[in-house]
Amino acid sequence: MTAEIHDIADHRPHLTVTVDGGVHVIPCDLVRSVIAGDKPSAILSEPVLRRIIEEWLHGVTA
Repeated sequence: MTAEIHDIADHRPHLTVTVDGGVHVIPCDLVRSVIAGDKPSAILSEPVLRRIIEEWLHGVTA
């Protein structure tokens, strides 16, 4: 398995999402674009989306 590694210094703020033992760093602008419908949700993997929803739900119910 290979993964692309990008310098995200220009893409702050960002989220860090731990999924399947790996850490994904996702620019908040990308998540906002998905929420707005400007980018398809498929740009984020299913495990990443589930983890984001899980964290959000924990935050709003805690």
